[in-house]
Amino acid sequence: MDHATAQKLSDSYMSDLVADRVDLALDKMAPQFLQAAGGKTKAESGIRELFNYCGRPLESELRHEETGFIAGADGRLPMRAFVYAGKTTQHPKGVCFFAVRVVLGGDGMKVASFGPLKLLSGELPEWAR
Repeated sequence: MDHATAQKLSDSYMSDLVADRVDLALDKMAPQFLQAAGGKTKAESGIRELFNYCGRPLESELRHEETGFIAGADGRLPMRAFVYAGKTTQHPKGVCFFAVRVVLGGDGMKVASFGPLKLLSGELPEWAR
């Protein structure tokens, strides 16, 4: 999996969310995600519901990356995860983080999943400070 291409896709996905263009972000997602969500309209509604947890990102700064594999319809797929920090509509920067997982499958490089992360207790890992 080409790192630069994966990061460009992930950065573009986050830029769409910051611009409040969930519809454009969904165009970058794996078809299996949209099918599992019940179609594009329901997937958009689901992502907007995730914003209730942390707020919608108003900016994004890449803070952490991980590589690995994820189980998919095509078998075990290479995966690269990118974690972003940023101010949201509900919190200042450093409270909420957003994870974007990019996979390389039969239909090319796509975003496999997205989710907000929030520190509820304890300390932030070093990369998040």
